[in-house]
Amino acid sequence: MMRKFTIFLLLLWLPSFVSSFYELNNMMDLRKQLIVLTGLLGFAYMGAAIILSARFKWVEGVVKGLDKGYALHKKLGISAFITLILHWAVIKSAHWAVQLGLLIRPLHQGKGKGQLMSGVDWVSMAEKVGDISFKFFIIFTIISLVERVSYKKFKGVHKIGGVLMLAGIFHTLLLINWDLSLIPMNIAIILISIISVWCAFLSLTGSIGKKNKIKGEVIRVDKFKSGSDSTMVARLQIKLENSLQYKEGQFAYINFHDGEAPHPFSILNYDEDRKLVEFGIKDLGDYTHTLVNEINTRTKVTVEGGYGYFQVSSDANQVWIGAGIGIVPLLSRLYWLQKTANTGKNKIKKIHLFYCVNNEKEAFFNAEIKVILRSMDFIELHLIESNKGNRLTSEQILKSMDNKAFSVSFCGPEGFGVSLKDTLVKAGLSEASFHKEIFKMR
Repeated sequence: MMRKFTIFLLLLWLPSFVSSFYELNNMMDLRKQLIVLTGLLGFAYMGAAIILSARFKWVEGVVKGLDKGYALHKKLGISAFITLILHWAVIKSAHWAVQLGLLIRPLHQGKGKGQLMSGVDWVSMAEKVGDISFKFFIIFTIISLVERVSYKKFKGVHKIGGVLMLAGIFHTLLLINWDLSLIPMNIAIILISIISVWCAFLSLTGSIGKKNKIKGEVIRVDKFKSGSDSTMVARLQIKLENSLQYKEGQFAYINFHDGEAPHPFSILNYDEDRKLVEFGIKDLGDYTHTLVNEINTRTKVTVEGGYGYFQVSSDANQVWIGAGIGIVPLLSRLYWLQKTANTGKNKIKKIHLFYCVNNEKEAFFNAEIKVILRSMDFIELHLIESNKGNRLTSEQILKSMDNKAFSVSFCGPEGFGVSLKDTLVKAGLSEASFHKEIFKMR
C-alpha cells in the first residue's frame, strides 16, 4: 500500500515536471522541481500518518486492520522523516552552493504576494514556521522510534504530532503555486489538509476513538503463575455498560484510569447478551507486570474497540498457531466457532491448532481449549513445549496437513512468524495464505 500511495503522489507531481521539462536549463530549475516533489511527499506522508492514527473505522477497512494501519503509520513516519530532510537539504543547497562559490547569489525581486494582508510577509512567515517545525519534527521522530521510551511517554510525545501537522499545513498552503499543471496536486494537498486538521483536533482534544469507548467494571480476575510468586498472565472479565462492536480475533484498548495511556489487549471472549468481555494479559514489561499482579475486581475501566481484521478464514483446511499469549485471539475464534457450530456458516473440514509454550505449566489456556474442543472434533490440538526440545517448524506443519491446500493464522512473536512464513512460502504456500496479527503499536 505504501508503494501504491507513493506512485499516486508521483503521478500528481508529474504534470508539473512535464510542463517545465523544456525549461530545465540549469540546476536551479531542477532544484525547484525537487523542492515541490520532496515537499509533496513529506507533507502527504505526514497527513496519511495522522489520518491512520485517528482510528477511523473506514480507514481500518482500507488497510485491513488497525494493527496493519499502525505498521503503515510507522513506515509513513519514517518516510516523512527522510523526505523532509531531503526537502530541507534541497532548499539549503542553493545557499551552500553560493558559499562554496559554485553559484552567484541571484537578485531577488521581492515576494510581493506575501504582502497582501495587513503588510505581513506571510511567505517569509510560512518559511520560518516550516523551518522551525521541521527541526522539532526531527526530534519528535527520533524520540518516537526509541523503544526504550515508555509507552506512556511515547503516547504523550506523540500528541505533538498534531501540532507539527498543523504547522506543516500552514507552511504548505501559503507556499503552493496555482499554475495549471499544479492543480491536481494542490487539490490533493487541500483535501489532505482538511482531513488532517480534523484528525489533529481529535488528537489534541483526546477525542480519538470516542465513539467506540464504553465504560465498564472488572468483575472477575483469574491470575496464572508458573511456579513463582509473580503472576505471569491475568484473565479479566469486564462488565460493560453498553454493547461492544466485536468480531472474533479482535483487540481493544483498555484504560484502567491509573495515569497510564490506554493499552491494546486481545479480546479472549465476548458475551453480547450479558455484555461481558474477557481479556488475557501477560506480564511483558514494567506496566503489564504491575497490572497483572495488582489488578482487582471493582476496578473501573474504559474499553475502546474492537479493532482488527484477524477473523476466521473460510478455507476448508487451516493451521492456527498461537505462541504464548498469542493464543488469546485464537481462543476467541474457538468460542466463535462453538457459538456458530449449528448455523451452517462454517465449511471448515480440519484445523490443526498449535499452542507453543516454554513448558506445560505456562500453557494456561490448555485445559479451557480442551473443554471447547469436546464439541468440535474437526480441530486437533498440538501442544509444543520448547523446554522439551520441541520447536514448531514448517516441516511439522506440512506433515500434519498431508499435502492438502491450507491457510495459516499466526499470532505470536514477530521473528517467529517471519521465520515460519518464509519457510512455508519456500515450500509452496502463497503469501496471501499466511495471516498474522501485527500486534506492535509503535
